[in-house]
Amino acid sequence: MDQNPYIISIESQAEAERLQERLGVAPEGIDIMAPMAVSRLVRVAGLDARDANILKQEMLAAGGDCALPEDVYDLAGDAAGALVMGTPAQLMMLAEKLRRHGPGLYHLAAVLAFSIENYERGRSRERRLPPALGRQGWQVMGILNVTPDSFHDGGSYEDPGAALRQAEAMVAAGAGVIDIGGESTRPGSGPVSEEEELRRVLPVVEAVAGLGVPVSIDTSKAAVAREALRLGASMINDITALRGDAEMARLAARQGCPVCLMHMQGTPADMQKKPRYRDVVGEITAFLRDRVAWAEAQGIARENLVIDPGIGFGKSPEHNLEILNRLDAFLALGLPVMIGASRKSFLGAVLENDDSGKRLAATVAATVLAYGKGAQLFRVHDVRENRDALLVASAVGSEG
Repeated sequence: MDQNPYIISIESQAEAERLQERLGVAPEGIDIMAPMAVSRLVRVAGLDARDANILKQEMLAAGGDCALPEDVYDLAGDAAGALVMGTPAQLMMLAEKLRRHGPGLYHLAAVLAFSIENYERGRSRERRLPPALGRQGWQVMGILNVTPDSFHDGGSYEDPGAALRQAEAMVAAGAGVIDIGGESTRPGSGPVSEEEELRRVLPVVEAVAGLGVPVSIDTSKAAVAREALRLGASMINDITALRGDAEMARLAARQGCPVCLMHMQGTPADMQKKPRYRDVVGEITAFLRDRVAWAEAQGIARENLVIDPGIGFGKSPEHNLEILNRLDAFLALGLPVMIGASRKSFLGAVLENDDSGKRLAATVAATVLAYGKGAQLFRVHDVRENRDALLVASAVGSEG
């Protein structure tokens, strides 16, 4: 009889549990062996040489390993980085061991345990969207720009009637959220006045709110968000992560509405002028972790927060591709991840095509890749095509 060995690639402990259940493994055995089936790699920065060596020894004791710079073993150098390798169970054991050491490692232990727990939950697709968005596992957010100068569809939906017809078409195609914006944030764009933004968005928000799906207002101005919420909007999508207007966080806390916090280096006017990072994913993670903590301190409920790494906002094409490739890193923050790659210029750079109208297939590819890395909210121009792709991707994932 041919034993037929073959390799199985899995992303989560839940997949390992399902595979063992199909094999007929006893529940007690599954509890023991499923945590051993996946391995994780954790990047740590800013360690002094002593703490780095403690980290190495404790991870070895837990059954994993830890890669360190060569000079750290001689207790030389400072601000060392580390790559910690092990199963989720070993990493949680490491976190428990680190709590017994000094304040620096105690803090690392707390963040590590929180990150591993949330990463595994995100990989198992247990996380849900905010209540106002229906708590589904994922949603397509249709883009409705009521501006004259957005990079792809500027000028198409300035008329409220045209905007409403487009929103109706997106809802019919399966959009679970409609994101309405009245100020272009394309690279090189400047701000518009509060009065002009209100004039553009309010009639559209009021009309679209009657379609029966949540409406998101894409703005960094609290006055615009306040009026949009009054007319039926359910969510605030703020590209400044609540840094642009001191009143925005207070408004979101009072209203109890979902808020998306996005990373951006610079402003739309200057963000694409040689963006620089030493570790793009690490720096975005640190920024979002700080902004989430700040938002919670202002009274915004954690269940109402969504995070967005900000593809195209102060990133080179290479940065954007790395973010897509390592998007699952943001699952460690314990919040739904939104991705907005639709028809953006980094896709054009890959295709060697400057026409945003010819980037649909590339957008769908980015959407499916992002879903595979754990994203849950997909901000797109083309709802039907992206939703169809997500239905297939999610069906495949459910059979893993």
